Amino acid sequence: MESVITDIVKIIKSENNVIAREKALMCYFFDLIRELMKLALEEVDAGLVEETKKQGYQIEKKNKRSVVTAFGEISYWRRRYACPGKKAQYPLDKLMGYAKYKRYSVLAVKDVLQVSSVATYRNTALAVNTLSCFNISHSQVGKLSVQAGKQIKAQQQSEERYDGITQKKKAPVLYLEGDGVVIKGTKKRLEFHRYQVCEDIINLSKTRRKRVQAKEFVSLSRLDALQEIKAYLANAYDLSNTLIISNADGGAGYAKKDFDEIVGYCRQHEHFLDVFHLNKKIKDRLGFMPAMQSKLISAVEFKYDRHLTDVILDTIESNLVDELNTPENHENLRRLRSYLHRRWVDIKPFKMRHLSVIKAIGCCESNHRKYTYCVKGQGKYRSEDGAEGILRVLTCIKNKELEYWLSSEFAGGQLDIGDQEELKGAVRASLRKTHEAHLGIHHGAIESLTADHSYLDDFGRKLSQINI
Repeated sequence: MESVITDIVKIIKSENNVIAREKALMCYFFDLIRELMKLALEEVDAGLVEETKKQGYQIEKKNKRSVVTAFGEISYWRRRYACPGKKAQYPLDKLMGYAKYKRYSVLAVKDVLQVSSVATYRNTALAVNTLSCFNISHSQVGKLSVQAGKQIKAQQQSEERYDGITQKKKAPVLYLEGDGVVIKGTKKRLEFHRYQVCEDIINLSKTRRKRVQAKEFVSLSRLDALQEIKAYLANAYDLSNTLIISNADGGAGYAKKDFDEIVGYCRQHEHFLDVFHLNKKIKDRLGFMPAMQSKLISAVEFKYDRHLTDVILDTIESNLVDELNTPENHENLRRLRSYLHRRWVDIKPFKMRHLSVIKAIGCCESNHRKYTYCVKGQGKYRSEDGAEGILRVLTCIKNKELEYWLSSEFAGGQLDIGDQEELKGAVRASLRKTHEAHLGIHHGAIESLTADHSYLDDFGRKLSQINI
């Protein structure tokens, strides 16, 4: 401790410029932390020897690895263990959660993803390089987003993700909404689909409301998002005595039958056609006759009088004379009439259904902003993998689950590549005589400070495979 304080005092006295002094101190502290962490990891690795040998493994060799953590890049040596018929492993990497072939730790990835959810990749790289103790490029930020999105998607679609739920919740009412948003892609237009569910909405102020027990599901594939929310409701809730209130714009994939598929069995399901989209449809179709728009909206939305609605539509048709008598106007009126007749049951106002709950639907559009600002704001366009990745990350942040899904503790329910290789290794071992590892074997290794792929590096790698 005295030597550390002596070094700090020396740095403070050696620099006159305040910025240069603080930079020098920061570099010293980061180097000190990395060195301490390196020594600690190697000590932990030494402590795992006996426990690993009890499992039948023997030390094969030592390898060096570098990992970028939240407090900088750490280079350390750790032991590789081998066992006949089993896959070789690094117990220290498994303990620390440092995945194979992954350069960044889970916490470092989480921090980068959280910044990228509110900024461009270039601004994210700038923020990370300025405020953290490691550097990253904007292209690497994009790669981390894609990789994290694939990992999260695989885990969220695992058949065993709800195995830990022992008791289902019982809610008197659930509010369910869904909608799709078109974004720009690198090759074509893309559309992401959102479903959201909550148990209630409380008023925080006159202008602010908050959803209770809210959950969102987003994907470029509507079927994926639909299956995920369907599985969530089936495993997390007992809907036998629950009133389901759903709301959507009535587009393809968002009709009442689609929400019936999501809900399954419940006490009662009331579906509503979103008022915003209903009024927009009326105004778009009656653009040639603005004076009749408010009258039709009143008859449909407030009075809910089908006879009056038909009378107004007939009146509009009778006024299609002179310059208004065009095929386009007739077609718009025909489509509007058909639209209202097909969705008349879903148009019925909330207050006329005599439900025992308050109205708490219609917030799906306003909740798009979190996604649209990041995915397509400022003229952005993305590839399919990039869009799916950032959408999954944004959903996890909204659901406050990013740390859970990135954690290496959740393995999912599918047989991963490592398990497959382990099985193949066991089969190969049973068909041939395996080499028995002995204690006391040393392996040679040469480290060089030259560029990668040099002759010394190649020679060192070959030498590490030879028993001395």
